[in-house]
Amino acid sequence: MKVFVSWSGEASHEVAKAMKDWLPNVIQAVDVFLSSDDIAKGSHWFHELSSVLDECEFGILCLTRDNCSAPWILYEAGALGKRFEEARIVPLLIDLKVTDLSGPLAQFNATLLDREEIEKLVTVINDQLGAAQLTEKQLQHAFALHWPDLETAVKQAAKKASAGSDQFLYDVFLSTPMAAFSTDKAYQSSRAQFKKIFDALKQNCGLSVYWAAEKIESISDFDTLDVSVLDDLKALQLSRQFVLVYPEKLVTSALFEAGFALALNRFSHYFVRDRDHLPFLMREIPGSNPHVRIHTHQDWKDYDDLAEKMVRYKLKWFGKQT
Repeated sequence: MKVFVSWSGEASHEVAKAMKDWLPNVIQAVDVFLSSDDIAKGSHWFHELSSVLDECEFGILCLTRDNCSAPWILYEAGALGKRFEEARIVPLLIDLKVTDLSGPLAQFNATLLDREEIEKLVTVINDQLGAAQLTEKQLQHAFALHWPDLETAVKQAAKKASAGSDQFLYDVFLSTPMAAFSTDKAYQSSRAQFKKIFDALKQNCGLSVYWAAEKIESISDFDTLDVSVLDDLKALQLSRQFVLVYPEKLVTSALFEAGFALALNRFSHYFVRDRDHLPFLMREIPGSNPHVRIHTHQDWKDYDDLAEKMVRYKLKWFGKQT
């Protein structure tokens, strides 16, 4: 039986890797799929993942406080939910309590990261195997033999999750073209539109937002370039998610910030009028990186519409309830 393990973020990934190595040692009839190990480099990520999801008969969602509302986790949970009943989808809570779950994930029976709960999870998986399942005595023996290996790995991951949940100062880093405008009039006009997005995120969504242009009302207000870049990159490191608003094809440091966000493995949303305005490699990123989404003119009409949709989809896009 193939078991799909969903993950997002470092601590979640550590637990997912540990489950991939450990679970087949306990139940030999189980084949664990982990995207980071089992999708070949260069493959079309989304196509491969969709095919695997159709083959899996059980799903484990490795959840932390930072990823439980991540778009990709919710997508995989939804895809698994279409395949089989809720009893075969189990959220594995790394630094969460059951009462912390909300939205679509709250419908599933979650498992805590301790020996008693993991043994129950293993028993549920074994019960799905039919003629290939282990006897109760065999399962108990195998679990007791291999539990110490998993226990060490999950304790380390739980520490990472605890440390990671405190590392962010901002929910969102908002990146918009700034120095790309040649006149102060063009800058101020565009800034007024971008500010609608900033206000929607901060005031209406209740998010903490870093936006370099917040206090820069005219081109003459710019700091020296080196100081601005250092401040921006430090803020990006302290931000949980990245949002790029790129309304036209411009030479701008916002594209560099998008690349830095990728290097940091931040969840990223690119809002563009035309996908082709992005550099070629950025256009192709969503096919290989599940943390990136591109929204084109088909998704938003103008800045007022985008600001409204930021609020409407705040939980789906940013994992924030107000």
